[in-house]
Amino acid sequence: MVALAPIADLASADELGVCGGAVRQLLGDTVEFKQRMASADPAALLPTGIATALVQGRTDLTVPVAVSEAFVDAAAKAGETVGWTLLEDVGHFPLIDPSADACAVVAEEIAQLAW
Repeated sequence: MVALAPIADLASADELGVCGGAVRQLLGDTVEFKQRMASADPAALLPTGIATALVQGRTDLTVPVAVSEAFVDAAAKAGETVGWTLLEDVGHFPLIDPSADACAVVAEEIAQLAW
């Protein structure tokens, strides 16, 4: 799996208020929040045994680098290795822009995991 600037650690994203509180919008700000978090948070579901690489721009203002860092740390604690590529001077959207150099890095990550 290649994840592009993912909100892969919901607890971290919730704490940081990423995307205007998207985690609470997704899971609901209810008494069931913790139960839902345990079932929905990718970081809480580790290890998966799935080859995973994260690609993120260091200047991403939409999903802070700290969210990916929290996921990579959680993976390491769970005994799983996750590749993590941080791209200098890249924001959130160039990762999916075919004309951007960042998109070529994404294609390379996909190719590497395919083998």
